[in-house]
Amino acid sequence: MKNIFTILLLITSTSIYSQSFRASRNVISTSLYQPFTTIGGYTLSFERTLDPGYSLTVAQFSYKLNVTSLYNNKRARLDGPQRFYDSDAYQYSGFAIMPEIRYYFAWDAPVGVYMNLFGSYADYSRIYTDVRVGNAANNETRYSEIGRGIGAGYQFKIFDDFTLDILVGYNRLVLNSEIKNFGSDEFIENPKENDEKLYVNLHFGFNF
Repeated sequence: MKNIFTILLLITSTSIYSQSFRASRNVISTSLYQPFTTIGGYTLSFERTLDPGYSLTVAQFSYKLNVTSLYNNKRARLDGPQRFYDSDAYQYSGFAIMPEIRYYFAWDAPVGVYMNLFGSYADYSRIYTDVRVGNAANNETRYSEIGRGIGAGYQFKIFDDFTLDILVGYNRLVLNSEIKNFGSDEFIENPKENDEKLYVNLHFGFNF
């Protein structure tokens, strides 16, 4: 009877420990940097650590999905008989998504130093309107970007349940675009462009 009780106690404690060990940790965050970029917009991100209960290695991995609504207005200087600035001359709108896979170098994921691989897709337009002549004289360019890259960062807690995530990476892009010139109703496709840029971001999040 004593042996049976001991076995049951071990099974119960092991089950409780396993459930606790397998508990996933998540971060919901938003970019503090995105609103100040050229295109602007608002980003919502969700990160989830992969279940550590099945593999010691997997405990250090997480996946993250970033979804961005792109929008911004930029001013332009208009020269003529009288020079002035139009604050809404350039209008950006569209969306972007960026999935990531992260590897944390410590066992406290999603907190700590990590490296990541990411892909990206963006679809947006830029409309320029000359207010001196009205909407009939506008110029619209549509863009689609496909990218891939590698980066590194550090996510740390600033309060009990809040985090800051600093990320720097290298992003290689293929850019497709088409333009509709003043007075035209048709879009003309531009040649594809390859681009490379430094990817920087700063996220503020809630860890749960």
